[in-house]
Amino acid sequence: MISIITVSDSFAHFRESVEEYIRRLKGIVEVKNIKPEKSENPALIRQKESQRILELLGKQKWLIVYCDIGSEILSTESLSEMVEKSKITHPNVIFLVWGAYWIDETILASSIHKRISFSPMTFPHSLAFLILLEQIYRVEQIRKNTGYHHG
Repeated sequence: MISIITVSDSFAHFRESVEEYIRRLKGIVEVKNIKPEKSENPALIRQKESQRILELLGKQKWLIVYCDIGSEILSTESLSEMVEKSKITHPNVIFLVWGAYWIDETILASSIHKRISFSPMTFPHSLAFLILLEQIYRVEQIRKNTGYHHG
């Protein structure tokens, strides 16, 4: 099972595409959305959102992948290999898409097993979520050898 935990108000700009990929990935991907905290204090926002993410992670055996700017940039093929290899020791993978102020490292650092980046550029969170959904769909198509991925 693949889960995505994302912190976002909405995916309004990309709603149709997000819904299409969620439909295509039904039974493969579970999405959990956390509403952003409201505060003037970014540290407090990071702390509260990270605590809520930690609660969602629970005590299950997961491979936690944090989608982070400045981390390792993987090709689609490398992402596919990472997901397949992780299933040997971790049957479940969770991808974390951070909130506007990222995460509180003191709360979540020990839970994160891998950090990946889509690009050195910064994207709106809803676009990062859409990119992740498409890449997971592509990974599934590689696994099924459908020819969707021409890379």
